[in-house]
Amino acid sequence: MTPEARGRVILLNGPSSSGKSSIGKALLAMLPDPWFLVPVDTVSGMRSTEHTRSLGELEVEAMLRRTRQGYHRVIAALVSTGNDVVMDYLLSEPWRLADLIKVLHGYDVTLVDVHCAPHELERRERQRGDRPLGLAASQTLVFSHEDNDIEVDTTSRSAVECARDIVDRMDKISPPKAFERLRRA
Repeated sequence: MTPEARGRVILLNGPSSSGKSSIGKALLAMLPDPWFLVPVDTVSGMRSTEHTRSLGELEVEAMLRRTRQGYHRVIAALVSTGNDVVMDYLLSEPWRLADLIKVLHGYDVTLVDVHCAPHELERRERQRGDRPLGLAASQTLVFSHEDNDIEVDTTSRSAVECARDIVDRMDKISPPKAFERLRRA
């Protein structure tokens, strides 16, 4: 594989209901090249739920971990063939970041932390109605890596404004990028 054939990754990391999906959709319209938007929920949604109802808590946790590890490798497969990918994902467990750093080694990853005020996250959870109230607030480890390439805040800015900010800043990031710094740490 030649370096020219390697795709790029924009990893939108933030708690549930922070606006990652909306920013990802807005990015697709603004980025100059064709990009895939691959939310983790899409990969999770492919899994049968019929057989999971009889699983115990530990079995469910193991299944979810395998699903997330598979998601990481789906992203790596896409970028290894020259595709550019926007990830809609949350780094809510330390192993997720560690695995991604390993799996995406050598790829151009732009880590974007998507922030939103707790009161607004709760309002969005109520409005959505498809997430347990307090889910976003419980995702306390999502920014524990304490490094990123870009930060946006959707509390009072639209997804389109945040996406425009990301596009405008992407080419101005000085190396090494956050994933490389985190890999070295």
